[in-house]
Amino acid sequence: MTSLYRIKAFIVAAAVGCLSVGFSSCSDDDPALPGTGIEMAQWTDVNDVDINGQILVYEFEAPADWSATAADDEWVHVLTPEGAKGLSSLRVKVDPNDGILGRSSTVTVKVDGYAEPCVLTLRQGDGVLEKGDGRYREVNKWIYEYMEERYLWNDHVPDLLLDYTLDYQQFLSRMLNGIAEFDNVNAEDGHWADGKRQYWYTNIDSSAPLSRTAGDTNTDSGLLIMGASLTGDDGADHVGLAVLWCTPGSPADKENIKRGHFISKVNNTEITMENYRELGTRALNGNCTLDINDVVFSSSGIATITPVQSIFIGKYSYTDPSIYASKILELKNGKKVAYINYMGFYMTYDSELIDLFGQFKDAGVDDLIIDLRYNPGGHVLSSTVLGTLVAGSAHKGEIYVRTTYNATRTAAGEVGDYKIGEAANPEQVAGYDKIPEALNKALGLNTVYVITTENTASASELLINGLRGLGITVNTIGMTTNGKNVGMEGIRYTYRNYSFEFYPITFYCQNAQGFKDYSTGFKPDFEFDDSKFYPCDFGTENDAFTYYALQWISSGSKPSVASGSRAAHGNITPLKMSSDMLAPMTRRLGGSIQWRD
Repeated sequence: MTSLYRIKAFIVAAAVGCLSVGFSSCSDDDPALPGTGIEMAQWTDVNDVDINGQILVYEFEAPADWSATAADDEWVHVLTPEGAKGLSSLRVKVDPNDGILGRSSTVTVKVDGYAEPCVLTLRQGDGVLEKGDGRYREVNKWIYEYMEERYLWNDHVPDLLLDYTLDYQQFLSRMLNGIAEFDNVNAEDGHWADGKRQYWYTNIDSSAPLSRTAGDTNTDSGLLIMGASLTGDDGADHVGLAVLWCTPGSPADKENIKRGHFISKVNNTEITMENYRELGTRALNGNCTLDINDVVFSSSGIATITPVQSIFIGKYSYTDPSIYASKILELKNGKKVAYINYMGFYMTYDSELIDLFGQFKDAGVDDLIIDLRYNPGGHVLSSTVLGTLVAGSAHKGEIYVRTTYNATRTAAGEVGDYKIGEAANPEQVAGYDKIPEALNKALGLNTVYVITTENTASASELLINGLRGLGITVNTIGMTTNGKNVGMEGIRYTYRNYSFEFYPITFYCQNAQGFKDYSTGFKPDFEFDDSKFYPCDFGTENDAFTYYALQWISSGSKPSVASGSRAAHGNITPLKMSSDMLAPMTRRLGGSIQWRD
């Protein structure tokens, strides 16, 4: 029977390695005392357990009946809580360790009639557990160092216990969540809804970016579409895809597809409730045939759907611009109103923006509508250019935005000022000449009208806050904005032929009056949800947001929802969009961006 006592403890479950054979130091070492009574135990004082969890089986000799208990039964479970005299087995189940720290617990075995219990320790990991493959260890060190120096809530970064072997996305997520455990100090890093953080603003992109940016090269059809059900003049409900936008220069734009067109078939397959998401994805990807229709609504909201053409939409590379639409509208009272649909604050398009405002100025426009409904932000310098184009020389040299940093940097006297019409800025030693250039084309307005939705974020909200800080009236129309009152200093890194762009939140955006507390977003002055209205061309009276902006300008007072006829928008039942259909709308990670190279 002696050979049975020498069998190694064996493991039931997927585990790495196995326990070594040993003898307990808590056997009858002191012949003067009864001791534990246990002989030939196959456990050791400290027994390592796999982090993936396992079932341990130890054999031992008990001179009498015995019992076993675990000190921490939340993750250590004794499967044999009692046994009889003789050759015995102790079976213990250990749960996987999903945390970032090692842990240990004890199991106590007590033999009837013996004074001393036998205690064995189970150790599952030692210190910080390493669960990744380690390929991004150097990248993670780079992330940590930049966060420790620059993150807006960096005080607790040194207190974090981190696993540098994880991939860089997981590592960053662990950092952000770890800081949040300190009384949620970084609550303003991220967008919240219904009391939950929906996503972090701080982000990192690899050389294979998942998001699209204004100015980026894209390869698809260039559409944003939504599923929609319309009641037709034939009494039937028609399911299709309503075009929300068509990117200038894209394959769809080349085929003259417009916002408000209704797609009824994809590759000659009629769109239904069951297939609209699948066919919508095909339409977005391009290289397909689309049946295009015009839609006109009666006064009662009944749709007349008129076929336009069946066309093949290709798929090729194009550059996504910042300006999607612009025009000058003349009202009945003679006022000239400039309209711009601006999709992103990117420096590549600042010259184009300045030239456009030069045209507005030469035309003698009286008012301006800036449509930011799909604009999630961009560069602070570009936002300063647009702020200058609106404010003009009357505000030259006044603070448009002041960036304030973490406590360490603030104590060192670091602060960043962007001023109307002045080239000097915190990012570029030589200054940015587009800002004073913009002053020459500025409209110098005291009031501006801005269209907003929850997609309106960061540098877009900075425009609203910055102009209001100058005393300019900003009348907002639409829905509450995103609430991003913070910005990021982007930095680039190359590792093993991969490029990384890291955007941690590093500063607050406050205006000339010191206001920065808009993390819940700017509530519109005139609130109106157009999601159940059919999309019509940007900058026209058939577009609900533009209609109400024009009405406000024309009458000189804020309109009411009941005013005017909305028959042109008809009755529409929007259908839930798939992630593929939503992707173009969220193609840019919102940001008030500075660059450090």
